[in-house]
Amino acid sequence: MNEHFYSFLLENVPYLLVDNGIVTQVGDLLLAQLGYDKDDIVGLSELDVLDMLLGVRNKIQQDKKQSLHLVSSKSGEMFFYSIKVCDHISSRQRLYIFKKRDCIKHDLNIIHQLISNSPFGMAVFSVPDMTLLNANQSWLKRLDEPYNTREASIGKHISEIITGWKGSVLENIWATVLVSGKSCYLPEYRYIGLKKGLSYWNISLTPIYEDSILAYFVEITHDVTETVMNREKIRFQRDQLFKQFQQFETVVENMSDALFVLYPDSAAISLNQEAHYIKHLFNDFSKVNKNPDDIKYYDENGNEIPYDSLPAFKILQGEHYKAFRVTVKTRDNTHHFSISGRPVFDNSKNIFFSIVCIRDVTSQVNHDNYILKIEKEKKEYLERVIRLKDEFLTLISHEFKTPLTVIGTAIQAMELLCGKELSSKAKRYIDTIKQNSLRQLRLVSNLLDITRGTADQIRLYKRNVDIVSLTKLITDSVKIYAAQKNLQITFLSEFDKKLVFIDDEKYERIVLNLLSNAIKFTPKGKSIQVRLYKENDYINLEVKDEGVGIPKEKIGLIFERFGQVDNSLSRQAEGTGIGLYLVKMFVERMGGSISASSTLYKGATFLVKLPDESVEQHGVVNELETVDNKKIIHMMNIEFSDIYLSK
Repeated sequence: MNEHFYSFLLENVPYLLVDNGIVTQVGDLLLAQLGYDKDDIVGLSELDVLDMLLGVRNKIQQDKKQSLHLVSSKSGEMFFYSIKVCDHISSRQRLYIFKKRDCIKHDLNIIHQLISNSPFGMAVFSVPDMTLLNANQSWLKRLDEPYNTREASIGKHISEIITGWKGSVLENIWATVLVSGKSCYLPEYRYIGLKKGLSYWNISLTPIYEDSILAYFVEITHDVTETVMNREKIRFQRDQLFKQFQQFETVVENMSDALFVLYPDSAAISLNQEAHYIKHLFNDFSKVNKNPDDIKYYDENGNEIPYDSLPAFKILQGEHYKAFRVTVKTRDNTHHFSISGRPVFDNSKNIFFSIVCIRDVTSQVNHDNYILKIEKEKKEYLERVIRLKDEFLTLISHEFKTPLTVIGTAIQAMELLCGKELSSKAKRYIDTIKQNSLRQLRLVSNLLDITRGTADQIRLYKRNVDIVSLTKLITDSVKIYAAQKNLQITFLSEFDKKLVFIDDEKYERIVLNLLSNAIKFTPKGKSIQVRLYKENDYINLEVKDEGVGIPKEKIGLIFERFGQVDNSLSRQAEGTGIGLYLVKMFVERMGGSISASSTLYKGATFLVKLPDESVEQHGVVNELETVDNKKIIHMMNIEFSDIYLSK
């Protein structure tokens, strides 16, 4: 094909030129008639273009005669075209030549053939009676039952087969075409069927003449419901997205936090007004301009943070931060910020940008620091008060102990030197003085021990002790007090001898206190049991009585300083409530623990657990039978001074 022929085609003929299955050229006339742009067609495959224009994905066979086809414009309007295919250009080229047919005469057979083969909906009506002569299934599918079949609709007036025909837009258009004799195109006609509901159609109405007389209407339809619905859906989604964006923009702008977007090249975007207020404190997160010397950054522990190591730059390296405290110090002010952020990755898992949220917590930190300062001052004040109180207690206790010692010495002298000369009445008065002196001495000793314990000054003098012999000796020593109340005390041990590394003086006070309480709170005629046994790595001392018991809610209270059970349960044996507190202190100093269990009015059980350990000792003489027995008797007299014995 020579250049002159190409030039002729480009200027005068609507055409498509296909090279190796790809459309390479399209005539300007064809583009103008159908409303397409060159970019809409050139570069597409031959089959895709045929499908777009004709609704078929098959090549039109070469024919000497031109074949009649319905061609769709870009707007969806349908036109009749005669199309001729030429293959003789070259072995790999095809040329489609289009000729628009504005009026068809004496050619109904061609129309009927188009109806059968067209992928679009087509129907032929006679004019002016508007009777359906022929239609394909694509046209019929828009009708309601039973008219959606050829058998039920051919030969019927259009008003019978089209739902809602009377007074419709379609009726008016048909009337206009009938009067004007000109084609009409109705895009996206809204049609409501009885059962199928709402649908949208592109409708072309073309008049057909015979001998210059209007004889037929050809209606071409194309179902665009899905296209319209999708467009409406997209429009709705776009509107929703726009509203959401506006809401997001409003929220971001009114946030009290500063919001930044940082890109890997350290370009920072301030997203809200708050970000603009504080960005100068971070030098706009620019690595190009280094941080000014008059601004310093610190973490919450006071460690300085280099500018390049701020969380914003670490986030760009893939790290995540949540409420990281940064203190910014300038020449004039100190600011505190809480920084959170995380990176955002692209489809290749590379960091695209990072979101950084900075909250100004200066007021909160200053308030917290003020509260901490106040609390610290309160604590220091309380410590001073407690220290003064302990010093006062220690002083008073020592001052009380000196006259008590003198009183005790005087009583012993009177009993030794004048005991035979004293009357029975005088001896009773001396016993009363002696007993109350011991009670006061016990109270003073307990107060001193509490003071030492609070100051962590209790010293332990631990040695290997046969805990079985020591416990039995203490138990036997208190039987004289138990006998006065007709109480039976029994001692049980699962072993005959057991060396344990303890402070025997503290252990004696522990056992005596527990037995003293048991005797005080156990009614006459009941029993008390003392038992030693091993469990796991501990030696257990169990003191069990049948006394008044302890209410469940008071179990924890009895081991507190000055903690007492309701005196109505124990009017006969009131005390200061510091004995068990000391017992607990002694037990814990020796690495053990103490607990209690009770059933009200049925008794109480105290369990002391001490570590089962001993230390190798050489040349140690056990004087438990001689020295310790005297000491136990003296301690017992002090501990049991609250128990009044009948003489």
